[in-house]
Amino acid sequence: MGVFFLLKKQLLFYKRDQLSVALFLIAFTGLLWLIHGGERPEHIPVDLNASVSQKERASLDSLKLDKAKPRRYKFNPNFLSPYNAYLWGISDSALTALESFRAQDKWLRSAADFQRVTGVSDSLLAEMKSYFRFPVWTQQSRTNTFRDRPEKVKELNAASQEELEAVYGIGPVLAGRILRFKQRYGPYSDSLQLRLIYGLKPEVRAELLKHFTIATKDSISKIDFNTAAASDLATLPGINFELAKELVIFRRLRDGISDPEDLLMLEGITADWLAGIAVYLQFE
Repeated sequence: MGVFFLLKKQLLFYKRDQLSVALFLIAFTGLLWLIHGGERPEHIPVDLNASVSQKERASLDSLKLDKAKPRRYKFNPNFLSPYNAYLWGISDSALTALESFRAQDKWLRSAADFQRVTGVSDSLLAEMKSYFRFPVWTQQSRTNTFRDRPEKVKELNAASQEELEAVYGIGPVLAGRILRFKQRYGPYSDSLQLRLIYGLKPEVRAELLKHFTIATKDSISKIDFNTAAASDLATLPGINFELAKELVIFRRLRDGISDPEDLLMLEGITADWLAGIAVYLQFE
């Protein structure tokens, strides 16, 4: 009987103080953890790239390079723009040769024609030809397409405002610029002069020369670029006085210019402008 009483008393003690005992055990356990296991393990850096294989990394690098490259589209090589020529690495002389070819109302009909006119390498042609998109009529026989190709019907120097506006791509503004150019600098004697008309794009020039010819071949007295004063250069089309001064400074810094393409190093000078102004300048 006495033993039962003692056990019952002990159990009642534990029930009363179970919260205290629980807190004691938690505190004791925490103390042991701090003494024996509280030190944080040394941080080991993880190389995220280590999980990427060499092949995968090369593939990712390739994708980055592809995204950085300008996107190329199919185009009609008869209307190769200066920007597109730049993207393909085509020289200014090759572009000028192509535009001179088109100015004669001639058309490229194949990749072989493109190479013959521009002189591009076999390797570049192989890369480009899948992007060529020739007009349908150029792939037909000449006898079937002759009547579809407009003939030159009028001398450009005799064209009226209304006749110029009838050309696809030429509105009142461009027609006015073409006429004012003739009034200010004299009759057109070379199709290259059209490159100096602001806003007249290569494809529109080609369209214009399908309808008009330049029969007048009056010789133009050329100015020696290396001796001309800025005031003389400023009288030429496409050159204002500010540009004339810049050209003179550039010429002096280089002790004269023998290759006109050196001028392309100046900001704002384009291959189109250079081809047009060459009608009025000589470089000796």
